[in-house]
Amino acid sequence: MKKSVLLLLVAAFIVTLFTVSCSKKKDEDNSKTYSELIVGRWKTADGGHFEVYDANGTGHMWDPADDVQEDEADTFTWSFDSNNKLTQIITYQSGAGVIPQYCNILILNETTLKYNNDGWRAEYTLTKVN
Repeated sequence: MKKSVLLLLVAAFIVTLFTVSCSKKKDEDNSKTYSELIVGRWKTADGGHFEVYDANGTGHMWDPADDVQEDEADTFTWSFDSNNKLTQIITYQSGAGVIPQYCNILILNETTLKYNNDGWRAEYTLTKVN
């Protein structure tokens, strides 16, 4: 009888230990803000579009598919409002000027950035490539 109770207690302890450690990891992942999650280098699956978000609210984007390389990238500033809507103020190298882009975040986590923008009605899915 003592042996059964001891085994039961050990099993309960192990289950509790795994449950607590897994839930703590989940809480750590969920504690990052959008402003923290977006920082880094992102690309589309085909490698035809790249975006880099720096922690200081600046960034740059380019399209190798259009024969534009990183050193020719368009620059932008970025910020999130209280509803987690992303605003990019893009300065185009081509001389098109400064254009605001307002984006709805559909997915943003450690590996995936998916958003659509209000003006161009386009949707982008990017993967982090740090």
